[in-house]
Amino acid sequence: MGNCGSPIETSEGWLVLTHGAGPMREYSIGAMLLDRDDPSVPIASYDGPLIAPLEEERDGYVPNVVYSCGSLVHNGTLVIPYGIADCRTSFATVRLQTLLESMKDTRVRRELV
Repeated sequence: MGNCGSPIETSEGWLVLTHGAGPMREYSIGAMLLDRDDPSVPIASYDGPLIAPLEEERDGYVPNVVYSCGSLVHNGTLVIPYGIADCRTSFATVRLQTLLESMKDTRVRRELV
């Protein structure tokens, strides 16, 4: 697992897009939220992939892969450009507040472990 560009500061914390391979060698993009004052503390994460290869995005030089090198927020919308199978590009958008509200709080899980 690695990061997809620089963290983005939000009112809720530092939003970090991540990339990694799942159990079926599907390389997808995820998201996590880090504490604003102590970024070493994860506070929430998106359950499952935020962006995964669609059926029509699975073929190419490196099949079954989507990845990003960064994103930005414009007028409250997170814009995520991403590469597909090392041969095409596209972009995805999501309202930043919608994404933040859909992320699951990981603080409770950390306290239970």
